[in-house]
Amino acid sequence: MPSSKYLIKYCLKHINFSEAKTIVEFGSGNGCITQSLLEKANENAKIFSFEINPNFHNYCLELFKTNNKIIMINDSATKFYNILNDHSINQIDYIVSSLPLALLKEKEVEDLLKKAYLYLKKGGVFIQYQYTPSAYNQLVKVFDRVQVDFTFRNFPPAFIYKCQKK
Repeated sequence: MPSSKYLIKYCLKHINFSEAKTIVEFGSGNGCITQSLLEKANENAKIFSFEINPNFHNYCLELFKTNNKIIMINDSATKFYNILNDHSINQIDYIVSSLPLALLKEKEVEDLLKKAYLYLKKGGVFIQYQYTPSAYNQLVKVFDRVQVDFTFRNFPPAFIYKCQKK
């Protein structure tokens, strides 16, 4: 199921699009959040979107082929730092993640979150949505501040975590 407009709104309300230079998306899926990121991002922003599923990746490649703000990557989000290094990027303003953290190995999640924290600029935000509250304990171990939102207006209802680096 695609994310509802309400879930997208909750996730993106934490982004200052007028100032964001680098946004990373973990899991573009069918591109519904990606589309909103592209519509709202300023003309100088770069969006790196990771999607491991080749079908979703190819769909998004076709959907966004004329947009020069996005770089679509058909690889695991756990390797995001390699791609950023290839582009000489060492700081991220925002990360938006739809990765199913509960389905990944605990060590893999821990490593991903620690690297995300390192690459976020001071004041940067990691936004994660999940369908269970289980991610909270992992997020508070890494980020300086974690706020939780919830929306019933999605199927299934979702938790939205805003994780900040001070």
